[in-house]
Amino acid sequence: MVDVGRQDGETTGIPVIAPRPIPAAPPAIGKAREAPRNWLDIAAFLIVLAAAIGVAGIMLAGYYHAPDLLWRGFHHDRNSHYSFGLDLALAVRTFDPAWFFGELEKAKVWPPFHGLVLSAVLLLGGIDHRLGIVPSLIGWVMTIAFVWLIARRLFVDRCSGLFAAAVAVILTAASPAFRLISADVMLEGLGAGLSAAGLWAYLRAEAKPDAPGRWRLLALILTVLFFHKGNYWGLLIAPLAIAYATEHLAPIGRTLRQIWAATRLKAVLKATAGSPFLILAALVAGLVAAIYAHGPTALELFGQSVSLYPPENLTTATYALVFLWWTFTWLRHRAAIDHTLGTAGRALLYWHLTPIAISFLLPHRLSKFLWFVSPANNPDPNHSLSLGLQFYWRVFADGFHLVPWLAPIAVALALIGLIAIPRLTPGARAVFLFALLAWVGVIAHPQHQGRFMSTWVFSVWICSGVGAGALLALTRAWLPPLWRGAVAAALAAILLAVNLMSPMPKAAATYALQDASGPSDLELIRPYLAELDGAHEVAMFTTFGMSKLFAWVIRERCRCHTIVDDPFIAGVTSREEARALMSERIAQSTADVVVIIDAPHSRDEGPGFGWVYANMVGIVDAMADQTRYQRSNSYALPIDDATATIWRRR
Repeated sequence: MVDVGRQDGETTGIPVIAPRPIPAAPPAIGKAREAPRNWLDIAAFLIVLAAAIGVAGIMLAGYYHAPDLLWRGFHHDRNSHYSFGLDLALAVRTFDPAWFFGELEKAKVWPPFHGLVLSAVLLLGGIDHRLGIVPSLIGWVMTIAFVWLIARRLFVDRCSGLFAAAVAVILTAASPAFRLISADVMLEGLGAGLSAAGLWAYLRAEAKPDAPGRWRLLALILTVLFFHKGNYWGLLIAPLAIAYATEHLAPIGRTLRQIWAATRLKAVLKATAGSPFLILAALVAGLVAAIYAHGPTALELFGQSVSLYPPENLTTATYALVFLWWTFTWLRHRAAIDHTLGTAGRALLYWHLTPIAISFLLPHRLSKFLWFVSPANNPDPNHSLSLGLQFYWRVFADGFHLVPWLAPIAVALALIGLIAIPRLTPGARAVFLFALLAWVGVIAHPQHQGRFMSTWVFSVWICSGVGAGALLALTRAWLPPLWRGAVAAALAAILLAVNLMSPMPKAAATYALQDASGPSDLELIRPYLAELDGAHEVAMFTTFGMSKLFAWVIRERCRCHTIVDDPFIAGVTSREEARALMSERIAQSTADVVVIIDAPHSRDEGPGFGWVYANMVGIVDAMADQTRYQRSNSYALPIDDATATIWRRR
């Protein structure tokens, strides 16, 4: 029997059925759902974890003693990521909740989780940019640990599982580009760790599908990953959804047939179409589409011009109406919905989808998320699938392996592991789907960067370890256990020795977006930093663009909320246009001190934003013409023949 989820006295609403709970799929014949653990598994994992923490400590010590070498690349995102975490930490230190929550509200394109972790590190360890890479190193250790746990979990046979885990961990830990990116103030390191944790949690839940606690853990990890960075979440959630659907195809199909048979489709359509929330949502969505089609739009309201473009607030309003419709539908049919979803569905709805859905009610968050994960995010006009495939293979071979010939071996082993999926523990296909779909996703995306591989490439090495473990399993018929263990240990030792004896390839730093030479960008502000002490507000202008570098350096020194303006001057096509924009900025400025950096030969020019000296030198002209600020000291900077000039308000 199928119960219709209509409460007594209801005359409207969508009928939601409550079918029998979906029974857990029985394990395959001769295959356990979960590998048993003993002291050897625990000891091996603890050794791997201790080694990963030790290596991460060495990486931190290397950066801690020479931190300036990392801060090269004026426009690099690490400046924004560190500045955000620093601001949160300083807001807590100075008991300034308005500043703290104001910064959190701004975290739309880049969600706040990394910044919160970084702020906690700075609050515990001290306000010091030498601690800025700690969140990434935490992610690196997490990745190593979960790579071991995932590869080991896929095998019931202990010897094959330990060998698979050893191969996967060696390839992951030895990866030069992955190490460099994980020793940076970037989101990739922690993103990889959370992605690996999510993959492990899925395998653990699949091993015991009736345990609600395991599904809740998966849901929480996925939620944290979403609030870390949306595209990392998308790369993981898609293969997990496909893997779950294909592994539970029969029970899901039975449930859908029950729903189709028991639900009056005409009544559902009528109830849905008659919902005032959905009618209003459709009208507002039509207005949003019309505004996007028309382009920049403004209305005169009470004598003021109100811009409607881009219609981000209207997009949020459309979503809010749909959210209200779902909320009232859920309230009417909660019991039936919960019964239909089952153990896994309930955990994901309440611990994962609901927090994300609520976050999209905040202004602009939904539209910013959709833009960031879409092909509209900084597309490369020269993009093509063939060029993407060639580029990412070079990155994989030359950047993510110490010797390029390990790359085809890793892929060959992964293909062998693919063949062995039927003999692995439940959920194994999720690992292979993650590796495949993530690789296809980055190739298809119209922006190509080597660091885009960082949060999922570990899954390729897990697949490689699975292939190695599957080959070892074939020797069970003619090799005694002791000999099998000796062969596995010898092969793992050889792989480790190859990686230990190979030098760091130069391509790794290139693909990790770390400049390997040149002066530190900190030299753009250090020579005159003391002159800015005590200023309430500082405005920074350069002839080569803008960066959060100045903000975090100034605030880290004073441990305070000094306002550091970097008024956006971009897209200028002539010296005269830059002069006019600069004159407007200076006329409106409330800064106590203005700093002008004049760099005729800057390595950080950005022609795509109009940041070329021939045009941007107009800001120097405008400063010389104005009378609001009086010229003070000038400093020759040991970088790009630049000069910094201090101007103080009269």
